[in-house]
Order: sequence, then structure tokens, then C-alpha cells
Amino acid sequence: MNNKTIKILLCDDNDNFRQLLTQYIKSMPSVEVVGEAFDGVDVIDKTERLNPDLVLMDLSMPNQSGLDATRTIKEKWPEKAVIILTLYEDSVYKELADEFNADGFIAKSSIKAQLPGVIEQMVKNSLN
Repeated sequence: MNNKTIKILLCDDNDNFRQLLTQYIKSMPSVEVVGEAFDGVDVIDKTERLNPDLVLMDLSMPNQSGLDATRTIKEKWPEKAVIILTLYEDSVYKELADEFNADGFIAKSSIKAQLPGVIEQMVKNSLN
């Protein structure tokens, strides 16, 4: 059986949140955190250098928003999955994520409930 590892790049301007999310993801099977980015400019550079399968992107960050960075990543590397993570649960933010070509949207309050399923689906898709 092929044991595919999903490479994940985390992007959030909150150091504490990034560290907690990294620890949480490292406890999951079939994933590897390949890097962390602190803003929209940094995440584009690291996407090019680290070649992740999945980018977990904060919506609101300095220098370049997560939405703008998502659009750039999806234009340059359409095969990369980008999931927007945000404190904002309002449907308007999900609609914005869709407009900027994000592959998904998870409220930070729902990460533990939703992220494992997203990763599990990516692993299944990679085996087909």
C-alpha cells in the first residue's frame, strides 16, 4: 500500500497559533509540516521553495492578505490546495474565499472538527 504523506505549509501571523497548529497537525497520520509563513508575501516564497501539497492560510495578515496570497498561489500552482483559516465565521468570508479560488474554508473554532477530514480526503485522493 502506498503511504502518501501530505506536505503542509502553515501561514498565520500569530506565532502562538502557528505553533499550536503545528503541534496538532504533527499528531495526525500521513502529514508533514514542511514550513511556516508569517504573512502573504512569505507564504508565496515558501510555497515555491517547499512545494507543499496543502497551504493552510490565515485570512487576515500584514503585508499581503491571505486572500491575495491564495489567488497568487492558485494562479501559479493550481494543483496546490489552499484552505483559508479564519476567526470570522460569517458566510461573507466563505464567499470571499471562493472568489479568491480557495479550495476550502475552516473557521479556527472548527479546526479540530474539520481539518482531519480535509487531510484524510487529500490522502485518499492522492492514492487514486
